Order: sequence, then structure tokens, then C-alpha cells
Amino acid sequence: MGVFVIKKTLLKIAASTANILPDVVKRSFYRIKPLARLIRAMLNRTAPTGFTQVAVAAGELAGARLRLDLQLEKDYWLGTYETELQTAISELVEPGWVAYDVGANIGYMTLMLARSVGKKGKIFAFEALPDNVKRLRTNIALNPALESNITITSGAVTNSSHPVRFLIGPSGAMGKAEGSAGRQVDYNDAIEIPGIVLDDFIYQQGNPAPDVIKMDIEGGEVLALQGMSRILTAARPLIFLELHGHEAAQVAWDTLTAAGYQICRMQRGYPPVPSLETLDWKAYLVAFPPKD
Repeated sequence: MGVFVIKKTLLKIAASTANILPDVVKRSFYRIKPLARLIRAMLNRTAPTGFTQVAVAAGELAGARLRLDLQLEKDYWLGTYETELQTAISELVEPGWVAYDVGANIGYMTLMLARSVGKKGKIFAFEALPDNVKRLRTNIALNPALESNITITSGAVTNSSHPVRFLIGPSGAMGKAEGSAGRQVDYNDAIEIPGIVLDDFIYQQGNPAPDVIKMDIEGGEVLALQGMSRILTAARPLIFLELHGHEAAQVAWDTLTAAGYQICRMQRGYPPVPSLETLDWKAYLVAFPPKD
């Protein structure tokens, strides 16, 4: 048996195992650092280099086609990326909804949202980095059954419609708008991109208001939330929010609770967060809108 065949067989075994094992077991592998390193090293030896078109092996996006670098993006391929968020989308997002994916990256959650809202729903995917936008378009095009429901908007969701200075992180695939909260790292470069205010996107430009917003923008949530005050009081969407820093936790708590939202942890049963002091600064939250 040739080396290529052996590697291909091992990758098939990895994909099948990811599909069979429960999420709780797969997450436990990552918590055991020596085991995680061993698995990662084995997959790196077998995975091809460069971009490869693959089918997602497991998770809520299983079967979708993505163009991935399997040396760096195994969690997308194996379906182990943000499993709590995957579960929340599956459980809480309803067919026919309008969903905003703020920080769409390469489209993993965009496609998952598109599956959840179905043919009568609509997805607006917002992504700031031009290279990510290209990959986002490619991955959406690989899934033609979902493509017609997705609209891509290139720019940074923030509190200003003026051009925004966007800082690019060391990997080139991550970054944030200048003035964001979160980690202070050495940014390799900066570019100027359009700023997008979500209130303007809806109430001035005539786009449909969201029923759900997923937001993961590396600390930019402190700016984006300032630009969606009317949405929070008028449209009242369900919100999936990843926090990046103590300032982000403070801004999210103050803004969302003032609009009547209940902030809950993105865990089984969605337990409420009783106070700002008990809110982890690096956490994924579900914010439930007030009931009429």
C-alpha cells in the first residue's frame, strides 16, 4: 500500500471517528493537552498541504463542502469548531428567519445559519478582511443549494459609516477595527475599509431587520453594539455574542440589559448570567430579547 493511500485511509478514519464520537468526548480530547498534541501531529503528517476541497465530517454542518487548509483548519473539517455555538444555532434559530453573521470569516457559521433558516430565510454575511471575503465567496459557491439565500457585505461593522482603519493580526486571517477592545497584540498591517452601521444598513438602506445576529469580531463588539441601538429596541433579535475583553463584557452587559435582554451562557440549558461580576470576559453568550 502506497504512502498516499495510507494517508488517505487515515484521513477517512479521522473523519469517520469525528462523525461517530459525541461532542463531549471530542471536547475532552482537546482538554487533555498531550493527547491533543498527539492527534494534531498525526493529522498533520497525513493531511495534504495547501487548500483542499473537503466535505465537513461531523457536527451541524456535516456534508457541506469547504475549501480548507487541513494543516491549520482541522476543526472546520472535523466539525469541532465552536460546538456550543453550533448547538445554539441548531436549537434556537428558526426556518424563515433573517440572520446576520457579523464576522463571517470563511463562512462556516454563515452556511450553518443558512441551513437553519431554510429556503424562505435570508442570511447577510459581514466580513472585513478582503482575503476572508474571497474564501467566504468560494465556500458559499461550493454549496449552491444555500448560495441564493446569502448576501455578502464587505466591511467592518462598527459605529461609523466612514472608512475604518482595520488592524490585521499576525496570521493575516484575523483582525479588528481600530478602537476595538480585546487582546493587544502586534498587528502586522492595517488597511482602510468601509464602516457599516447596522442601524443604517436597515433603517436607511432598506435591508430587512434581523431575527438573529451572530457576532464574533475580536473586540469590535464594543463599537458594533453602539451602532445597533434601534435594532435592539425595535427589531429585538436573538443575539449570539463572543466577548473579547473586560471592556467588551462591560459594554455588552450595559447595552443589552438596558434594552431588556436576558444574558445567558452558551451552555446546555442557557443558564442566565446573574451579574456583570460573574460574566467571564472571554465567553460566548446568548442574549434573549424581552418578551412582548
